[in-house]
Amino acid sequence: MILAVLFDFDGVVVQSEGLHRETFMELLKPYGVSVSTERWYREFAGTGSRHIFEVLVSENGINADVGSLVERRKKIYEARVRAGALKETPGVRGFVAFLKGKGIKTAVVSGSHGSNVRAALSVLRLEGLFDVVVSGDDLKQRKPDPAPFLLAAKKLGVQPGDCLAIEDSVSGCASARAAGMRLVVVRSPASKDLYDYDAIIADFSEFPLGMFS
Repeated sequence: MILAVLFDFDGVVVQSEGLHRETFMELLKPYGVSVSTERWYREFAGTGSRHIFEVLVSENGINADVGSLVERRKKIYEARVRAGALKETPGVRGFVAFLKGKGIKTAVVSGSHGSNVRAALSVLRLEGLFDVVVSGDDLKQRKPDPAPFLLAAKKLGVQPGDCLAIEDSVSGCASARAAGMRLVVVRSPASKDLYDYDAIIADFSEFPLGMFS
């Protein structure tokens, strides 16, 4: 029985991965760094800003402070969000309303900064839609570690085996499966590399609602 649905945020609730990649590339362009969309989804989506900068700074021999890059990128991203650069994923509001009607709990489980998640929820008027929000500020462990999903389940008061996770990245899917949860994948450039899931959808209009019967 599914008692809770745990949503990744970027690429699942909001269509933001392109904006994330764009803001990272803006900061790293002066250093001659570029990351393809394919590599972004395969390696970096959902893993957290610090990890991404640590990898790219190291492999490109960049002489820059990672903490400073993280803070600068966070501010650039939030400014773009507040300027209206984000859209929600089609059907997400109706899907959450359906879940609430069935008494199913909901959570956001994101590797992004809490301030970025809160800004997006506020701008898109999605505040209060979810029972719990877990962000990258809440834990040291990041996806693909199962800790973020396990924390969300604990906060909701449900067992991991009674949860369904919705993800779009390789690291996020690995995290959800390691937490012992059922998994629905939202199609992304990484989905061609994903095979271990219960269902795959383009957006929430395609969600197999029979999973809750």
